[in-house]
Amino acid sequence: MLHIGTIARTVRGTLTATALAAALLSPAGTAFIGSARAESIIKVVVNDDAITSMDIQSRARLLQLAMHLAPGPAAKAAQDELIDERLRVQEGSRRGVVVSEDAVTAAVTSIAERSKMTLPQFERALGQGGVPIKTFKDRIRAQMVWGRIVRAKIQQDIKTESADLIQQMRNREKNANAITASDYMLQRVVFAVQRSASAADVNRRKVEAEALRGKFRSCDEGLKLAKSLREVAVINVGRKLASEVPPGLKDELENTAEGRLTSPQRSDLGFEMYAICSKIAVTGEAAVTAGLDAEALDKRGEETSKKLTQELRQKANIIYR
Repeated sequence: MLHIGTIARTVRGTLTATALAAALLSPAGTAFIGSARAESIIKVVVNDDAITSMDIQSRARLLQLAMHLAPGPAAKAAQDELIDERLRVQEGSRRGVVVSEDAVTAAVTSIAERSKMTLPQFERALGQGGVPIKTFKDRIRAQMVWGRIVRAKIQQDIKTESADLIQQMRNREKNANAITASDYMLQRVVFAVQRSASAADVNRRKVEAEALRGKFRSCDEGLKLAKSLREVAVINVGRKLASEVPPGLKDELENTAEGRLTSPQRSDLGFEMYAICSKIAVTGEAAVTAGLDAEALDKRGEETSKKLTQELRQKANIIYR
């Protein structure tokens, strides 16, 4: 039988997945599934879009399992989250940003595959905790729509700022070619280690990670090998600039050759390494613009999301019943 902990590791970032897994495996989690369902009634109307008590109950189960919230706070958090999501999806429709059902299914299927599960298996595993797949999909869809809106807003803002910085650089007669940035294509390789693992098991997993690192010579062959190993997840990180990664990892990436793995680092998931599939030095004005984009997307994302959401709430017609 596939372990629900595998789901937990791969949906991390979408949910507090480790907590979700622990709750699903606990007797309390099973008891929670069996709680009686009240008749669904409309609780909130957001610009003519209704949120029902069943919507709130299902989302609250997800948050309660994932974040260890008590029933009351979970219900309040679920209602607030659903209101924000309705506003964000509505704004996406207004802007022509619509995420299809196929795209959502593909995203969830990708999560399931990284968990070494089929989509039906993943759905059943969530159902063990009383979380309908629709609840999970709705949350993914809203995140995908909102992510596109926030990125578009940030990119619009930094386009002007990057042009200003380049002009300032020229005005100071600095040599554009002296400015450089590193551009990486990365894959994250995780050797999972259970929280309850003994010191011997932890050390064994580190040795296994080091063994893979020693054999790793290219992403094409090395990632295939990693995916064949027991309890090892390979997660696509994609393009990253040096300004986007923490200082410690930045040093590791700079000191690791293209086509090789960084050294294993202990985390709450186990031992993590990064495969450098490409390493490119960007110079001149392109580096100024790229560096600003990376920094802005990293530092402004949360602030921009909060500001845009507040603006939507201020303009919205929200009726509580």
